[in-house]
Amino acid sequence: MPQNYSQRRRFDVSSIPVCAIHYHPDAYRADRVGVKGRHSAGAGFLTSYFRHGRCERFVAMTPNERHGAEFVELAGALDPRNREVRHLRTLLSQPGAAECLLVSGPNLEEFVWDRRARDQRAYSVCGVTHTLSSDRVIAALCNAPLLPIQPWDALICTSRVARDVVQRSIAQYGDYLERRLGVAPSVQMQLPIIPLGVDGARYAADPEARARLRNRIGASDGDLVVLFLGRFTFHAKAHPVPMYLAAEKAAERLPDRKVHLVMAGQAPNETIMQSYRETAELFTDAAAVHFVDGRDDALIHETWQGSDVFLSLSDNIQETFGLTPIEAMAAGLPAVVSDWDGYKDTVIEGETGFRIPTTAPAAGDGFELALMYQTGRDNYDRFVGRACMSSGCDPDAAADALVKLAEDPDLRCRMGMAGRKRAAEVYDWSVIVRAYEDLWLELRELRRTAEEVTPRRPGEAASPFYPDPFDIFSCHPTSVLGPATIIKAVPGAAETAADFLLRHNFVSFGADFMLTGDELATLLAELERRGSLKLSELEEKLAPAVVHRLRRTLGWLLKFGQIKLGENETD
Repeated sequence: MPQNYSQRRRFDVSSIPVCAIHYHPDAYRADRVGVKGRHSAGAGFLTSYFRHGRCERFVAMTPNERHGAEFVELAGALDPRNREVRHLRTLLSQPGAAECLLVSGPNLEEFVWDRRARDQRAYSVCGVTHTLSSDRVIAALCNAPLLPIQPWDALICTSRVARDVVQRSIAQYGDYLERRLGVAPSVQMQLPIIPLGVDGARYAADPEARARLRNRIGASDGDLVVLFLGRFTFHAKAHPVPMYLAAEKAAERLPDRKVHLVMAGQAPNETIMQSYRETAELFTDAAAVHFVDGRDDALIHETWQGSDVFLSLSDNIQETFGLTPIEAMAAGLPAVVSDWDGYKDTVIEGETGFRIPTTAPAAGDGFELALMYQTGRDNYDRFVGRACMSSGCDPDAAADALVKLAEDPDLRCRMGMAGRKRAAEVYDWSVIVRAYEDLWLELRELRRTAEEVTPRRPGEAASPFYPDPFDIFSCHPTSVLGPATIIKAVPGAAETAADFLLRHNFVSFGADFMLTGDELATLLAELERRGSLKLSELEEKLAPAVVHRLRRTLGWLLKFGQIKLGENETD
């Protein structure tokens, strides 16, 4: 894995590409109840982009005026250089306003079809992976080879395992299509690995906060305080019992000191919160378990400062990166984590912490789980929950790591210092923003040099799912307008047509896609002067866009008796 994308290749940075952000508060605001990792990641990126981005202006793309105004306000508050901020409903409205469009998820379908309506080289579309296990996301990945995705588009994968899931999803559907149709389509988008980031300044040492946490839970200087921070959803995040067992086993082996397990986070409801408390009482005795409200920022700050070790035994397929281990490193805490998902990239075994072995069933063993989800007999929560319950992490090995760290303060210090260094050099948001910008520079070069995938033919609809109605339904009419079609004047129409056509809504409906009032008057006057004209004679001096409006207008005029058509002339 490239630890810093900018190390891969260097480009001329005299002009950093302007990247439009497809903005929605759900993707970029973390000041909310029920905050999730993707919310925190989105908010962290956008804040750092405003502060550290090197572009000349910021652009939001959203059809929602309120969301656009919110983006402008955020940029104004956070950008130290007070740069220009634009809000566009679509990038098609201002060609050249941005070279890239950043989408907050992996589904690029809507955006690449939109772009195909104009110029596929106009800008790059860039998505980001988060959860990859839902049917909606898997369908989007499988569909990618069938879309007009270009070599200058990218799906940023936050970890090696995320890229592996993306590639396997696309490959498995490609294998099905090859067996079904005899051909396996390919997708040429870039799949760079760029991790999520952390604001290291938020985790600077705070001795007073450390003392407050330890006083709050009754921990002496010699006690071991172990922190888990995350959502309390055992079926979709990290099952707590292995962590309770690890803390309990460590406490039993450390009779001369107390082991405190601090569980910081939020539960979806009080019933689940109560189950976490009851389960902690059931599985721990020697270890003390404390619950901290994850909605209280001051308390969360204290937990980072007052803990000695970070513990997270993630075991869920919907995890692809995991922000908390890099937050732990930024806070100077050794991390004891499962050897799972993005933790494989972030925590260096024996240097910044310990990775605990995990085991899961083999391919084929989950057929029934997938079928239950496919047929709707299980919802998504049950699907990932069933997979979670069959994935194991060794609590004895986790206890060994905790004991080792408890008995060796120097080791804790060395790992903590190594973690801080790694967080600053690899995962600080300022570093990640540079990596994004380097990727956008590479995509700029590919837009210039790479071969276009499925260029749009003249007159072809942007998307086959939204065909030109006069193309796909061309079998409906008796005849189709063509260059040899004869257009005949109706006496008096030149004086009365405009007033008649535009007076009533049921007649003027769609007039914005017809000739303008002045163009209409000119057309009818010329017809009345000449008596009749071939369509090709009317079109000779018109631009293509006006030609299309003319032909639509002729059907409108015919409908309301303002022109007549003659027999098509033949050569």
